[in-house]
Amino acid sequence: MEQKILLVEDEIIVALDLQEILESAGYLVTVTHNFQDAIEATKKYKPNLAICDINLGNGKTGIEFAIEAKLILPKLEVIYVTAFSDQKMVESADATDPFIYIVKPWNEEQIKVSVNMAFKYLSEKMKKDTLIESLSMSEYKILDLIAKQKKSKEIADMLFIAEKTVRNHRYNIIKKLNLPNDNNSLLKWAITHFNK
Repeated sequence: MEQKILLVEDEIIVALDLQEILESAGYLVTVTHNFQDAIEATKKYKPNLAICDINLGNGKTGIEFAIEAKLILPKLEVIYVTAFSDQKMVESADATDPFIYIVKPWNEEQIKVSVNMAFKYLSEKMKKDTLIESLSMSEYKILDLIAKQKKSKEIADMLFIAEKTVRNHRYNIIKKLNLPNDNNSLLKWAITHFNK
């Protein structure tokens, strides 16, 4: 996965500072200074992560950017960098489900650790999505029911198939997900990862 970051910061000096820190850590960084440019860059560069100031000068806010950007790239993660911490602002920002907040004044270590954590999370999420995509529709349905803690017999009755067929599917799912071959490993994986 290319580690592409979109930086949305209206203060040019701060933006350059952040860009330098991130590029020296090996990330691909695109910098924008307002809402409109940030939306265009989201469409063009398809970043995995946006680091975004909540207050973007006179135009629309970073929160409005995050809402719009997630419509374009639903898997985009957002880190807010902000000097604001009033309750109303935090509630509006929370509604966009950000990865994390960094409150100004930040330090270099804080930025690096937060971005590193975000990319680890994205990488895990991608692995999980790829594993789930490798399942057939029947396996997917069965995994969903396992996550709801249904037993093989219940699953067989619900899907109008033989219990032996359910057991075969369970075995195939365990192989595809590279899990240890015991009943609990699949149940634990399904509860932890599925429908999140």
